[in-house]
Parts: sequence; structure tokens; C-alpha cells
Amino acid sequence: MSKPKNTIAEQLNRAQLAIANTLGDEEIQTLVTALGYPAEVMSEGQVLYKAAVLAVNAQRAAAGAQQDATQEQSEAREVAQDAYQALAKLARAIFVDDKARLEALGLRGEMPQATAEFIAAAITLFENAKGVPELVDYGYDADRLAAEHTKITAFVEAENRQEAAKGTAQQATREQDEALKALNDWVAQYIKIARVALREKTQLLEKIGVTARTSKTQAQREAPQKAAATRAERKAE
Repeated sequence: MSKPKNTIAEQLNRAQLAIANTLGDEEIQTLVTALGYPAEVMSEGQVLYKAAVLAVNAQRAAAGAQQDATQEQSEAREVAQDAYQALAKLARAIFVDDKARLEALGLRGEMPQATAEFIAAAITLFENAKGVPELVDYGYDADRLAAEHTKITAFVEAENRQEAAKGTAQQATREQDEALKALNDWVAQYIKIARVALREKTQLLEKIGVTARTSKTQAQREAPQKAAATRAERKAE
């Protein structure tokens, strides 16, 4: 099983810790400068860090806007479908024996579920219903039809906003991923060099968020062989 990636917060914290504590410690700065990471190079990491933070915040804002737009679209769809079904059921009841009239109103079968098909059917129904005088007797005069038609229009507009918000969120996610990759690549390379520069200063490695690699002592390296020899002696007794 592969190890899960660090969260975005962990990635940003790792970078901030390594960069800020390097720049804030003269001894670390002196040692890494000797291996190609003077203050001006470290500032490149700062720029990448700030860009990543901005990209992450922008992605969160875009994702939130998409959620709001999706909720609005869902609510507008429900209202539009109710308006469509009310008029469609009435028309089918009035013109149950008039197939030509139902055809003219676009009432062929059940209400379409797919968004594009539903919008097309709803527009056809309300536009063509304007020329059906029989509907007036059932409360669908010109004003009522216009008011109900606006519910379809409102859904179309909400659908467009939702699609636009989705596209914006997708773009923001791509930009976030690119910014984080650039930052993580920079930090990974810096850490490799810092491990060399600070190899004799484990406390400084810890300060920039790097767990120092400790080598085994001679006694630790010889322990397995001694344990094996002891077990062999006991078996021989």
C-alpha cells in the first residue's frame, strides 16, 4: 500500500518551516550559503511559498463559489420542473384526445431528465402555450405564462453560472497543483543540500523540519552477530 501524500497544509508548513528558519538562523544560513543557498536563493523559495498560499486560497474560494452555484442551480431546477409539470399535466388533461395540440406543445412522453433536453422541452411548452386560448380558462393567461416562463429562464441562468463556477474551480485547482509542485520540488532539492550542509549539526536539521539520520554505533552494528552466536552456544550445550 502506497503512503498517502501529505495534506496541503502539511506541504505548506514544511516549506514555511524550512525557508523561514533558514533565513532566521545565521549559522544555518552560513552553512547552506557555502553550498549554493545564499539569502537571495532562499528568497526564491519564499516567492514560491507565497504563490502557493495564494493559489491554495484562490482554489478554496473557487470551490466554495462552485458549491454555492450548484446549490442555487439545484433549487432553480426544482422550481422549473414544478412549473413545467404543472402546465404539462394540465395540458395533457385538457387535450387528452388532441394529439396534434400536445405535439405542438412538445409533450411527447415523460418530462426529460437530462438538463439540455429539459430546458428545450420547457421552452417549447411555455412559448407555444401562449397561442392556446383554452389554457386561459384554467388560469394560464398571458401574465401567468410569462411568470412561469421566468422560472425556466432562471434555471437556465443558474445552470450557466454553475457551469462557469465549475470551470473556474477546475482552473483554480490546476493552478494550485502547479504552484504546490513548484514549491515542493524547490523544497525537496533544498533539503537534500541542507542535509549535507548541516550533517554535523543535527539540531539545526531539526530546526528546519528535517529528522536527522542517525547512524548505528559499532556496538549496535555488532549486536545481531553477537545474539546469533549466543543462541548457537546455547543450542550446543
